[in-house]
Amino acid sequence: MKFGVGQAIPRIEDPRLVTGRGRYTDDIDPGTGLAVAFLRAPLAHARLVSVDTAAAATMPGVHLVATQADLDADGIGEIHCEHQLSNADGAPMTMVSHPPMVREVNRTAGDIVAVVVADDVTLANDALELIDARYESRDAVTDVYAAIEEGAPQLYDAYPNNIAFDWVAGDHDETDAALAAAADNGFEIFDIDVINNRVIINSMETRPIVA
Repeated sequence: MKFGVGQAIPRIEDPRLVTGRGRYTDDIDPGTGLAVAFLRAPLAHARLVSVDTAAAATMPGVHLVATQADLDADGIGEIHCEHQLSNADGAPMTMVSHPPMVREVNRTAGDIVAVVVADDVTLANDALELIDARYESRDAVTDVYAAIEEGAPQLYDAYPNNIAFDWVAGDHDETDAALAAAADNGFEIFDIDVINNRVIINSMETRPIVA
């Protein structure tokens, strides 16, 4: 077996990275084309009061400035969850709206508020500085247990106490019986609560594209 549990996996990329020879998407210069930059919400939870893109749109070298209102007007769809789970009672999980950019309320710091397409990255970022976005701050919560308490700030009306779904796997009765048998045979049984905030990798480089 080439690799197994607990076996060290030699890294072959380190010399290239620590000597400054790493190659990332930002290092690729196609020579032609356009660049895109995003205006992102600075607050974890806020109502988007207004977005004024007029000054950015008239800046030389800028080809497009768009907000979610523009996407809605053009009939561009939303981001859909492709993997749906059922609740413990068998009812399907409630789906909520996931627009590509902020529509009325941003629920994460860094949510996209506007997009700029320009001749190059510098121009695109300069245009972002001309966009006037106004926010009305709302309370936020970052602790999982605090988020499900009564009175906690609500992200979606469709998710009371911020619970998107109640998912159960396995057979509780068989599990309890197995643990009881283990205890009868002298094994120590421990209880542990595991908090899993994030279920996807957090890469150093995000998901940029050169196309």
